[in-house]
Amino acid sequence: MSSWRLLNPRSCRPLVLSRGAHAQVLRHASTSSSSPASADGAAGQPGALGEAGPGGDPAGGDAHNVVDSAPVYSAEEAAHIETGSERPRKGRPGARSELIKERDPVVVHDLTYPIQNGKWYRIDPESLSYRPVGTSHVARVPHLAHGLERVLFSPGVHFLQDPNSSVYNFDPYIRNITQPVDFDYDKLTPYITSSKDATLMQYARTRKKQFVGSTSSMTHVLSHLYFAISGGKQPDISSLSMSFADMPTRFTRAMRYPASIALRYHDGVYGIDADKSFDVKDSILSILGKSLEKLLTSTPGEFEKYKKHNSWKVKDIPEENYHYVEADDFVLRSQLDCRDDRLPRRTFDLKTRGSLAVRMDLLNYEESKGYQIKSMKGRMQSFEREYYDMARSAFLKYNFQVRIGNMDGIFVAYHNTARMFGFQYISRREMDEVIFGNELTGNRAFKAVLLLLGKLLRTVTDQYPQRDLRVTFDSSVARRGLELWVEVINDEAEAIAVQQFQETG
Repeated sequence: MSSWRLLNPRSCRPLVLSRGAHAQVLRHASTSSSSPASADGAAGQPGALGEAGPGGDPAGGDAHNVVDSAPVYSAEEAAHIETGSERPRKGRPGARSELIKERDPVVVHDLTYPIQNGKWYRIDPESLSYRPVGTSHVARVPHLAHGLERVLFSPGVHFLQDPNSSVYNFDPYIRNITQPVDFDYDKLTPYITSSKDATLMQYARTRKKQFVGSTSSMTHVLSHLYFAISGGKQPDISSLSMSFADMPTRFTRAMRYPASIALRYHDGVYGIDADKSFDVKDSILSILGKSLEKLLTSTPGEFEKYKKHNSWKVKDIPEENYHYVEADDFVLRSQLDCRDDRLPRRTFDLKTRGSLAVRMDLLNYEESKGYQIKSMKGRMQSFEREYYDMARSAFLKYNFQVRIGNMDGIFVAYHNTARMFGFQYISRREMDEVIFGNELTGNRAFKAVLLLLGKLLRTVTDQYPQRDLRVTFDSSVARRGLELWVEVINDEAEAIAVQQFQETG
C-alpha cells in the first residue's frame, strides 16, 4: 500500500478558482530518488527544491515544499524493516489486513501539488473541454406522471395533500408507498458498473481516454477534492428561517467520511467503480429509491404490473438511458431519470428523500414511520428541515451529478418509507448559490476538481501500472489538504475477507 499527502503550498492556503490561477504543486517523493546521486542532483537541477515557484519565492524556502526523498515509515515499521522481522498484525480476526499477507510496506509520499518533469504546472478550469459523445438517449427518457410536472415550473415545496383542507394536489394513488416485499425489483433495469459497461469502455478506447466513470462512483471523490481546494467554505443557509440561525452550517460528517473507489483495469482503460467491498446490503432508502422512481414516471396501471402478484405481465425490461461525455482523460456516464422538453436542459434527476427520523436510524425504519412532515418551516417535521439537511449532506454531490449529466436540476420527493408528503424542484442554479455562491464559481469548481482527479489518478496508475487498485481519499479542513491511500486489489483474498466479515460482523 502507498499513501500520498496532498498539501496546499504557501502555508496551505486554498486554491483560488480564477482564470489562470496557479494550481497547488505536488512533489512526489519516489522511493527510487532516495539514492545519494539523486539527492545531490536535487539541489542544482531546474525544478528541484531551490527553484522559484509561483510568486517568485524559492521553493526551498517554503517548509511545505521540503520533501524527504526517502520513504517515510513509523518508528515501529522502521524497527521491523531493520531487523528483517515481520511486523505484528493487529486487529480482529478476519480483517482484510490479516488475510492479505503479501503487502508492500506503507510508503508515504509527500506531495506539495503535482509536478510534471520537475516543474510546477497550472490547473486552469477554463481549459477543460466538456463534450457529449455517442448516441443521445434523451428522446426515450420518461416524463413525470400524476400531474407532477406542475412542480417543475412553480418554485417551492408542494404538499401532496393540503394540510388545511385535506384536498389532494396530485393523484392520491402515490400517497401510500409500496413496500419492497411487494415489489418485483427483478423487472427493473439492472445497474451496470462503469468497469462492466462495454459501451462506455469502447468510447474511451476510441477517444484514447484512460478512465471511465459514472455519477454514482465519482461524486463522493470529487466532493473531497472540492473540500481540499475550497478552504473549508460552508454552504449558505441564510435563506432559511430563524429556526436554523444557531444550527451548524458546515458539511455533515457523513459527507466528510473518506471516499474509496476501485480502479478496474481492462485493455488500456481503467473503470472507476464505487468501492463496496465491505457493504453487506443496500439500505432501505436505496432499495425504495428504485421503485419510487418507477412510481413517479408511470401511470397507476403501468406501476401495478411491477407488483409481485402482477409482475408476470412485464414482458420486456427496458434499456437504461445514459448521457455520455468526455472531459480531460475521462469518459463519464450519467443515468437519465426524467425529462421535460420545456426545461432549458430538458432532463433532470429524480431524488427520493427519506425523512429525518428514517435517515438517522435506517435499520429501524419501521419504527420511524410515525415521524411525518407537517409544515413548511420549522426545525422539526418540516420541509425546511429536509432542505437544510440536503444542503449540508447532499447538494454538493447532487450538483456534480447534474453537471456530469448536463441536467437542469433535481426533482425531490419527500417521504418516510410509508407515505409521500410532498415534492420540490431544485434547479442547478439554486444549488450553485447554496454551495458555491454563484453559477460561475460552480462551473470552475467542477472543472478544477475534475482536472485534479485526472492528475492524481494518472500519478497513481503510473506507480502501479495495469493493475486493479483501491484508492481512498480523505480531505481535512483543519490541514486544508488531502490524503490518498492506494492498495493493489487482491480479489481472491478479499472475497474470503468479505465472507468472514459478513459472518462475524
